[in-house]
Amino acid sequence: MVAFIVAILTFMLLAGAALASMAVYGRLKEHHRTDDTNTSVRLVATLFVTMPSLLLGLMMNNAANTYVAIDRNLHVFATDVIMLDRTLRPLGPSADEPRQRLLAYVEHALKDVPIVRATESSEHLLDEVGTSLRSLRFDDEQMIALWNDARALYRQLQQQRWTFAEQSDSSFPSPMIGILVAWLTLMFATLGFRAPRNAVVIGAYVAAAALVSAAIYLILDMSTPFSGPIQLSDRPLVRAAEEIRR
Repeated sequence: MVAFIVAILTFMLLAGAALASMAVYGRLKEHHRTDDTNTSVRLVATLFVTMPSLLLGLMMNNAANTYVAIDRNLHVFATDVIMLDRTLRPLGPSADEPRQRLLAYVEHALKDVPIVRATESSEHLLDEVGTSLRSLRFDDEQMIALWNDARALYRQLQQQRWTFAEQSDSSFPSPMIGILVAWLTLMFATLGFRAPRNAVVIGAYVAAAALVSAAIYLILDMSTPFSGPIQLSDRPLVRAAEEIRR
C-alpha cells in the first residue's frame, strides 16, 4: 500500500512539474525567456537526467537482488524442512512426535506466513519441534548419528527463520526515495521549460511520468517480497508439507 501511494504521489509531482513549467513559461517576462536562460536550464536538465538515472538503476538492481536472494533462501528453508523429515523417518515411531510438530509448523507458516514475522505462535511451534527432538534417546550408534544430523538441521531451520524475519523488514531509506523524487521533479520541470505546448509533448511527459512512477513502485514492492502484488510463491513450503505427509 505504501509503495502504491508513493508511486501515485510521484506521478502527480512529475507530471505536475512538467505541465506547470510549460504553463508558466508563457507568462514569464521577456528577460526570463532568452536563449541564454533556456541554455542554462537545459544544462541543469542534463545534469539531473544523469543522476536520477544512475540512482534509479542502482535501486532497481538492488531490489531485484534482494528479491532473488530471499527467494533462494526460501527454497533452502523448504529443502531443510524436507531433509529434517527424511532424517527423522529412519528413527522409527519415536520420531513421530517431532515430525508431526514439524508438519504443524509448516502448515501454520502456509496459513499465516510466520516465517517473515517473529510471532510468539510461530516461535512456539518451532521450539516444540526442538523440544521433542531433544527428548529422544537412542543406544544404537547409527541412530545417534541420525539424531545428531537432525538436530543440526533443526538449528539451520531456526537460523533461516530468523533470517527471513530480518529480511522481511528490509526497505529503502525514506530520505533516498525523497531525494530521488526531488531530483526527478526538478528534471521534469526543466524539461517542460520552453517545450512546445501541444498534445504530443504533453502526452509524452505524462507517459514518462507514469513509467518512472511504475519503476519506483516496482522497486519498493520488490524490496518487500512477502507483501504486495509481487510476492514470493509459497510453493516450496507446500511441497515440503506434501513430502512430510507421505
